[in-house]
Amino acid sequence: MGDLSGLAGQAGGIGVEPLPPYTDPRSALKRALPSLRPGKRVSVTASAEQHMRVNVSGQWKKFRADVAPYMVEPTDMSASRQFRALVFAGPSQSGKTLMLQTVACHAIMSDPGRVALFQMTRDAAQLMEREKIAPVIYNSPDLKARLAQGRGSDTIFQKIFTGGTHLTLDYPTPEKLASTTVRTLMATDFDRPAWGNGSIGDGDPYTQMRARTRTYMSRGMVIIESSPGAPIRDENWKPQSPHDCPPVAFGVLSLYPDGTRGRWYVPCPDCGAFFEMTFARLVYPDSADPAEAGEAARMRCPHCRETFGHELKGELNREGRWLHESAPADDGKIRLVSVDHSDLRRTDMLSYWLDGASAAFSTWAELVSAYQVGLRHFEATGDEEKLRGTVTTGQAQPYLPRSASSEMEITLDALKDKAQDMGTQKGTAPSWARYITVSIDVQGTYFSVGVTAWGEGGKHQPIDRFDLIKPPETAPGASGRTLKPGDYAEDWAVLEELSERVWPVEGGEWGLKAVSLAVDLHGPGSTTDHAYKFYRARRKAGEARRWHLTRGSGGLNHTDRVWLKAPERASGKRRVASDIKILNMATDRLKDAVAVSLRLTEDGQNICLIPEWMSVKELTELTAERRTLSGWEKRPGMVRNESLDHLVQARAQHIIIGAEKVDWSNPGRSWAVLSIENEFAMPVGRDSAGHVEEGPPAEVVISERQADRSPPARDGWISETDGDWL
Repeated sequence: MGDLSGLAGQAGGIGVEPLPPYTDPRSALKRALPSLRPGKRVSVTASAEQHMRVNVSGQWKKFRADVAPYMVEPTDMSASRQFRALVFAGPSQSGKTLMLQTVACHAIMSDPGRVALFQMTRDAAQLMEREKIAPVIYNSPDLKARLAQGRGSDTIFQKIFTGGTHLTLDYPTPEKLASTTVRTLMATDFDRPAWGNGSIGDGDPYTQMRARTRTYMSRGMVIIESSPGAPIRDENWKPQSPHDCPPVAFGVLSLYPDGTRGRWYVPCPDCGAFFEMTFARLVYPDSADPAEAGEAARMRCPHCRETFGHELKGELNREGRWLHESAPADDGKIRLVSVDHSDLRRTDMLSYWLDGASAAFSTWAELVSAYQVGLRHFEATGDEEKLRGTVTTGQAQPYLPRSASSEMEITLDALKDKAQDMGTQKGTAPSWARYITVSIDVQGTYFSVGVTAWGEGGKHQPIDRFDLIKPPETAPGASGRTLKPGDYAEDWAVLEELSERVWPVEGGEWGLKAVSLAVDLHGPGSTTDHAYKFYRARRKAGEARRWHLTRGSGGLNHTDRVWLKAPERASGKRRVASDIKILNMATDRLKDAVAVSLRLTEDGQNICLIPEWMSVKELTELTAERRTLSGWEKRPGMVRNESLDHLVQARAQHIIIGAEKVDWSNPGRSWAVLSIENEFAMPVGRDSAGHVEEGPPAEVVISERQADRSPPARDGWISETDGDWL
């Protein structure tokens, strides 16, 4: 071969970039050596302590396993070839997610292989890469040195390392769970709704994840961590073994019973006996302020009954150990043994459950204070979300919805008993009424109207109920037909006078107009379009602040109980009402609150009083639905539930106008004043303009006898006003 130097020089002389120099093959071989080395025989936590850095209060320091001692065994057992799966149930701020990072570090530095980390959603996976995975890699010199340099080796959803480790960040979809083949598959926040509540695609996600690691046989491992989120299915459940857990339909605790059933035990500082630190064993004064109760919390040993303070938790955790259930002995008894004991429960799944009281990064004061705040919020509003959140994520316990308990069921007899001695006349607000809300339910041939009076502290009472069934005279074909909200936009004009209606206050010289009126957005035919048109007309008339269009959303996972939002833009060419803010209602959460109010029998926060004038039919409508673990559903045979819907709409209006935040010692809001000075107060017997009323329109008078007829759509009457005029 001739000398090419002259040719290279000529290329440079004619403006062509010369070829780069040859790479020394020894440097390429050096970079490839990690892939030729056998895996190191080192534990997962030891590998992390040697190679990984973590963020400690803004500073990157070496990982220390002794900070959360209870995570050492589960983390190290993730590399075991005796088991095929590992499940960890624990509270937030306990180090669960850090366990997944240490497993990835072990694969990168000591045991190369294919690793997949599944987050809840695509956005959650991106956030985890940006805030947890990438910072750890870039701030750990050993990990960063292993990061490959080629195109696509360092992206949001995948990291490729020299040595053979391929780490991907995924999210649960039927396609990903059906096609991925990995050695170590990790899943975080397994109880969140993104995991399908136990079903994704062709089946439950855990079974599909096990199938993805089957190719690797004993080296394959599925690791799942989460705080419990699924509700308890049986309120009468009793444990059948030392570490049994309540039955749940999905999530991490649905898998826990099939594993080794490990719990974390520490020695008592007084008697030395090992026991499990749990939230249920904390003692504190219930009557104290939440913060004071938290500060006074102490742990009680179940053996010697002595108590000790939170300052000892770290020391006790360092002396703690995991104990698992054994296989039943010949006499049927189950003992507690270590994970390496020969009598360990026969299963290929390791399962761990850590109570929130043992978590290294939360205090007992925080747990108790949060629980007391959630409990008081439930008692005040009937909303269970704060209470459920502190039980599941703080204490790491499954939650039994209080509204789903048989003891909390609403019965017709209880409502009848509650209605006694409530002699307020129909159509009259009680003397304590501060403001009034009107709820309108749209049906095929009528508007069902419920009126609620509200007082101090959320105290409320239905004060009127009637159906509007006759179209206005100006509507097309008004004579000889019933009202049809889904067919005729002109029929909605019958609602206009409700905003000017005055309900007299018992014993007072004034009456009250409604501070808020809400009408259901959905119904047959063109109900939604007609509702938009009606609202725009009310807005043009200057009443937009008082009128709301409502939309109910079922399910228990909504962040808020109510929220204002414009309609989502529909697919295709269908236009949406982007100029209108819809009052969205988390109906299941609101029904929980309504149910609590209906059950209250002593005067207190948010109590709902039942007037004697309510008929059996209307009271029965309040019991038309029952609470299940997944939400509210209609009872078999029940057709009408307007009374319940009215109270749900009323509660939504109560919240959206800010009534829950009113300081009743100094309301500061003109519509909350108990006097003629109220913004919506009118002298009794006068219309909205202050003129004396000459008399009501005769066509809307009805009688109690007429109200007992079946469906108003066929009979052409307005139900039950006891001779009052509309």
